[in-house]
Amino acid sequence: MRVLFVSDFTLEQRLGGAQVSNDLIIKEGRARGHEIIEHDYTSSIIDFLSSYDLLVSSNLEVISRETPAKLDFILKHPNHIRLEHDSCLYLDNTLRQQLFQSSKLNFFLSDFHVSFFRQSYGDYFKNVEINYDPMDTEIFSYDDQENKYDIVYCGYIHPLKGVNNLIKYAADNPDRRIDIFGWGDGDIASVFENIDNITFHGAKDYREVADIFKTSQAIYHHPVVNEPFCRMVAEALLCGVNEVIGAKDKIGSYLEFKKVGAEQFAIKCSHATQNFWNKIETL
Repeated sequence: MRVLFVSDFTLEQRLGGAQVSNDLIIKEGRARGHEIIEHDYTSSIIDFLSSYDLLVSSNLEVISRETPAKLDFILKHPNHIRLEHDSCLYLDNTLRQQLFQSSKLNFFLSDFHVSFFRQSYGDYFKNVEINYDPMDTEIFSYDDQENKYDIVYCGYIHPLKGVNNLIKYAADNPDRRIDIFGWGDGDIASVFENIDNITFHGAKDYREVADIFKTSQAIYHHPVVNEPFCRMVAEALLCGVNEVIGAKDKIGSYLEFKKVGAEQFAIKCSHATQNFWNKIETL
């Protein structure tokens, strides 16, 4: 198939869970012989003048705002697949409904993900497939090592990700040690420099993150917004972290892990890219 894969950013442009997942899905599609053209917010609208067997739409916040004509093309494409990563708050109610109803298949990351969409927006989400964020379960796997860290946070540091909740937790629990491995906007290190029980280490690559989780007692995550899946928590659970502290009822991966169990959770994470293309190829 000739596929146009449309998302605001590629992994080279921005490091994030959605970009990592999209990159893995695209690589799997190309390995199966599909010709996949990536279209991001900087790409020319000329891309939309070609013919495609399939169009996959992912994050569209910047594209829909800066080039509405691209969104119109997506809505009219006869073979449109929706790959939802977030909450799609950037579209108004009418456009959001058109986006999901124009799709032949709507991929969500967890039961929690599609549930809060239906509660928030309406019961028009049909042709739904639950497909986890893909994970490398050879790297993110249980390894019975001695704990080096008490509580860790690994990932993007932002108010919507609950950084203020984390700081409050540290103040309320001075006996717990918190190690933060991540990145954020501006001088993020200065946010934590006067908090005695927080140590900020900066960003680490994914192999280092796996080693961190394998030697951690707990992970902290208390987001302000719903997390449809949350790669950070999923990776920690795959590595055998014993304790998740925070807003667990807002984290799709945690809810899926508790529902299906550790073994099935790992299988679903490891098979996510294959499942995505298997579903599409049999439509």
